[in-house]
Parts: sequence; structure tokens; C-alpha cells
Amino acid sequence: MADWKNLTNKAKNLTYVGLGKAKELGETAKLNLDNVSEEENKKRIYAEIGKRYVLENPVAEEGFADLYAQLEEIEARIAANKARLDELK
Repeated sequence: MADWKNLTNKAKNLTYVGLGKAKELGETAKLNLDNVSEEENKKRIYAEIGKRYVLENPVAEEGFADLYAQLEEIEARIAANKARLDELK
């Protein structure tokens, strides 16, 4: 009988440990998701800062010429795609 009681206590302890671990894993997952969301917010803000900077400084300053050139290339590809879409309509 003592063996069953001992086994029952061990099972309870394992259950409590498992529940604690599950709670910890749940919190870890939530914190990771929160961080992913915050990183996305940060990217959105950086993008807005960049847009405003380019609008206020249409001529590339030193160190930004390559990035401005990349933007111009992207804008040209977008314009070409839009023109092609118009042709297909």
C-alpha cells in the first residue's frame, strides 16, 4: 500500500512540474511573439523615417547616393510593371 501512495505522490509531483513547465513555455512563446511584433513596429517606423527623409532631401547627400540609386531603379521597375498592367487591361 505504501508503494501505491509513494507512486501517487510521485505522479502528482511530475504533474505539477509538467504544468509549471507548460506555463513557462507558454510565457516564453508569448514573449517571443511580442518581440516579433515590436520588431515589425520598429521596421515600420524606420521605413516612415526613411520616406520622410527622402521627401525632404530629394538630392542624395554624401553616403546616400547608392541607396537613392536603388530607390530610382525600384521606382522604374514599378512604373514598367504598372505600364504593362495597363496594357493587359
